[in-house]
Amino acid sequence: MIGGFLYALLLSRIRIHGLHAPLSMGLLLGCQLAGFEPAAVVGGIILGAFAESKPYWQGVSAALLYWGITRLVVLFRKKCTPTVRFLIFTLCMIATLPISLIYGMDEALYGMISLSVSVLSAMCFRRICLMVKTIDRARLITDAEQIAAALGMGAFILTVSDAVFLEWSLPVSLLVLLTMIAVSVRGMAGAAAGTLWSILLTLYTGSDPTLIGSVALGALGAAALRDKGKPMIIGTFILSGLLFHSFAVREAYAMSIPNLLCSALFFLLTPKSFLSSVRLFADPRMYIEHNASESVKRTEHRTSQELERMGKLLGGFSGMFHPVPEDDNAVGKWTVQGALAICRSCEIRRQCWRDPDLMQEAVVALAGEAGKGSRVSPIEPIDENCRHFGDLCASVLLSYQQAQNRNAVSRQARLQSGFAERQLSGAGAALCTYAREMRGRSRDTALRKQRIGDRLTEAGYDVETLDVYETDGSEIISVRIRRPLKTRHAAVQRQIEQACGYRLRCIRAAQNEERVSFRFEQDAELHATAQVSKTAADDIVSGDATGECRIPGGRVCFALSDGMGSGSRARSESEAAIRLLFRLYNAGVEKDLVYENVNRMLLAQNESEMYATLDALSIDLHTGDAELLKYGAPPSFLLRDGQISAICGEALPCGILAEAKPSVIRLKLQRNDRIVLCSDGVQDVLPEGVEEAIRSMDRSGQKTGEALIKIAEERGGSDDMTVMVILVA
Repeated sequence: MIGGFLYALLLSRIRIHGLHAPLSMGLLLGCQLAGFEPAAVVGGIILGAFAESKPYWQGVSAALLYWGITRLVVLFRKKCTPTVRFLIFTLCMIATLPISLIYGMDEALYGMISLSVSVLSAMCFRRICLMVKTIDRARLITDAEQIAAALGMGAFILTVSDAVFLEWSLPVSLLVLLTMIAVSVRGMAGAAAGTLWSILLTLYTGSDPTLIGSVALGALGAAALRDKGKPMIIGTFILSGLLFHSFAVREAYAMSIPNLLCSALFFLLTPKSFLSSVRLFADPRMYIEHNASESVKRTEHRTSQELERMGKLLGGFSGMFHPVPEDDNAVGKWTVQGALAICRSCEIRRQCWRDPDLMQEAVVALAGEAGKGSRVSPIEPIDENCRHFGDLCASVLLSYQQAQNRNAVSRQARLQSGFAERQLSGAGAALCTYAREMRGRSRDTALRKQRIGDRLTEAGYDVETLDVYETDGSEIISVRIRRPLKTRHAAVQRQIEQACGYRLRCIRAAQNEERVSFRFEQDAELHATAQVSKTAADDIVSGDATGECRIPGGRVCFALSDGMGSGSRARSESEAAIRLLFRLYNAGVEKDLVYENVNRMLLAQNESEMYATLDALSIDLHTGDAELLKYGAPPSFLLRDGQISAICGEALPCGILAEAKPSVIRLKLQRNDRIVLCSDGVQDVLPEGVEEAIRSMDRSGQKTGEALIKIAEERGGSDDMTVMVILVA
């Protein structure tokens, strides 16, 4: 209400021929059509009518008459449609038109013009009132509403057109300030609005038209550079003022130094959050992107809740497979029951069983001897002349064997139950962890995303998709670029690093005929690279396989696997072991379950009874903590400060037994460390020459692998041979 009163009071100062104030009357009709109570507007019109030398009698009379009639209609009919309100307003303006004749016959003509302007401006003010009424809904402001708001701002500037003090002009300062805001919000559309306001102010005040040119030029330049920040917008207006000589001493209605400094100061003080909010709801493109981002957030939140619920459900299911504790005395109990089945029919049973504990020990010992196939004889306190001794031995041995078989089956069931419990519990924990990370993602990275996109576009890349988000405290940048441009991840990485201001590491790269995609994250303290040297017999596919996997969160895993024998079958087995390892790591499975599942899953996929050794080094590049996993692999070597340490582990290869467990060695790596992984083909023929060759390795590590393989070949090595040298920097 206060806003309507003040705005009506100010609009009453905009008059035609010094008497008629059509904009204030248009505000009255616009408020009524929008559903606002116009009492405050009527009060502003009445007070503003007597604020000038010529009282606005027609406007006061028309406003009071219109307000009274509409209230009577509502009182008796309970409803007054917009069409009825429009007709009542027009009739009231026409009925009060003769009042203006007290100032002369010419005022009647100006009164008709005022009526037309009132009706047209009412449509504009209706839009503005509806926009204000629904502004709390955080919706997109339509183009029609933005045009109406621009016209309303122009009218507001005209209301203070005479507020001038020496060379400082409030309307010009307000004009430049609003133009800066409009340009930062809508770009070229804002420049058009600023130019319109300058035209209205120039025509209304009859001032120098150079104001139009200086504002228009400054607004166009600011629209082109608005993404560079506030200083560039202000700089374009200063340059425009210099070109139009607006800073020379002249009338106040120009973009003079006082006017520009005042506008620039208030523009700098305008909160960036306010400009961003206005731009969001005024720019359709940004509004669509914002809604899409919010939709993604809501989808991720709901998905994370479902994943967490599923994880907890899996954790609950894991309790169903909790293994039953083993009965340590099951064999003894079954054996004793077998003996009692015979002894119950014996008359002298009480003599043998007078000491039950001693008798049970004798029965179990008897079963053990019989189970070995040895000749047995009665053991104290069993009667030496027992005529049922043969049946006793048979029954005891049968019960003993059944108990042993039952224990074996029970033990296997417990192992399977324990495995199922660990898998379900681990899968549930992985889902819960991923759900928490998904909820913790921050997508407040729009500015960085825009900088990266602009940088790649300027470099000539056709960016198809670009996503920047934070997860688990690390910023992830995912980009997909269309071909046919030749694209290497190093070149793309360099451009993104220049846009971000920090180093990156590539954790994934993929390509096809149409596009290439990369995923980067902020670089860690340490770096790890691998050099691989390998050889195989002529015309035979090497059974050795190597791999490298970059894992989000600053981790990397290197793997070397040696399939049994040579050829494509051995190669497929070794590749399967590495592939399973990397998939489990990327899925976020706990390390202990990763190690167990690689063996079990390889065993399940194995249809030809083949196996593979596996050497895998997992490194946390932030801390240097590392784990060396060995499934039947030969010793590895760590070179640090000229000293060599052999790292051994005893474990069966993958794919032989389900219960096989790897050997896990934990290390703390430092800069300049070198780790050498070798396949069996190298170790079998170089039991003593490995350390000497490693000690003389160069910094790249490439020559070390080649030297080891060369020495192995000279010593008669004919198996597949692979050397992986991992360098930590």
